[in-house]
Amino acid sequence: MVVGLFSIILVAKKNVREEVLSTQSLALFAIESSIKNNSDLFFSGHTQTMLGLSNLPQIRHLNIAFIGLDGSIIDATSKKRDTREDPPTWFRKVLEKIPSSIETKKVQVKNKKNIVGYVHIKPELIFEYAEIWQQITLGFYAIGAFVFFVNILVSLSFSFMIKPINNIIKGFESLEKANYKVRIEKSSILELDIIGKKFNSMVVKLGQSNKKIHKLSQDLILVREQEKKELARNLHDQHGQVLTAIQVEAESIKKARTSHSRNQSIESIIDLSKNMMLSTRTIIKNLSLGLLDDLGFELSIIDLIENWKKRFREIHVSYSMDKNIAETLSSGQQAHIFRIIQEALTNITKHANAKNVSVNIKTYGFKNRTRIEIINDGVIHDAKHKFDRGIGLMSIEERVSELNGRCKITISHLFKIIIELGAKK
Repeated sequence: MVVGLFSIILVAKKNVREEVLSTQSLALFAIESSIKNNSDLFFSGHTQTMLGLSNLPQIRHLNIAFIGLDGSIIDATSKKRDTREDPPTWFRKVLEKIPSSIETKKVQVKNKKNIVGYVHIKPELIFEYAEIWQQITLGFYAIGAFVFFVNILVSLSFSFMIKPINNIIKGFESLEKANYKVRIEKSSILELDIIGKKFNSMVVKLGQSNKKIHKLSQDLILVREQEKKELARNLHDQHGQVLTAIQVEAESIKKARTSHSRNQSIESIIDLSKNMMLSTRTIIKNLSLGLLDDLGFELSIIDLIENWKKRFREIHVSYSMDKNIAETLSSGQQAHIFRIIQEALTNITKHANAKNVSVNIKTYGFKNRTRIEIINDGVIHDAKHKFDRGIGLMSIEERVSELNGRCKITISHLFKIIIELGAKK
């Protein structure tokens, strides 16, 4: 706008300057042709006001005056003009800084070959400034009208655009209050409609995740209670019986009359204590990962699978593991893989009717990625449609996610859990 207005000023001033020069040239030609060549006619008497400039209406852009040799103004054009059209003072100062000076023209006036004065034809720049100011004022009005209508258009467009944005904001506010049923309506603006669709898709996934987490929390509570009951039952069934037997044998030692019977009771107490230690060690293995520190990763996995085979002899179990695979895994990865296999075997025990189970741990690729395959044939009829991830599978998926890996569960005639992990960091 500023550059445009400045351009208007320069063009207007150039046009008015050319108009002033044209008027000045015309006036100069008229005076030289009429007054200068017929001075005897104008000064034939004692008066020197016969030029009649005072009777001449003001010429726009020019001030014509007859000035004597002593510098006094003898005659001049009328100076009456409407000052209401004058531009502001600040505008005149701005224009005065733009060079466009027009010289004052002088014409000698002689009477009988004697110079009696000069006619000064001087440009009156106030008229030039007034014309430029009028053009600038019109420009201001035009720009003001343009800005006004543009702002109305922008306001209407923005109010139209902000409506779906408000809907998106309300959607996020509802989502913040855990309202997973909120949906954003379709928008006529393509970009906002895409955002709305992505938001709706995100809300659906968040709702599913929330249900999964809620179910997982409930299952964790149940599992914790079940583990407490199982631990209490094991302690009662195994340790309680053993301690009772030890107590009975100790009482028999007190009542024994021969050394032979006393030695038999002592041997029995020693055997019971060993069995109790083995039972305690088994419980500790199931509760902690001390086995990894004692045996190392590979032997711990083998021990886990072999113990499971002994408990479920009717199931055929095969396993394979790449040599020195522990070197490609961090301690955290080893712990998670141990728990994943442990959880998978437990899951097969509880929920599958498997006859064959295979566990394979191997590396692949030049970056030594780890691939774990746990496969069983204990798929129930129509399991593909009824399958629902329980706490065991959800726990496996969470552990894989913790390791920044990928977990793929497929069901056909076999139940497959395939896990891929990156190399240790």
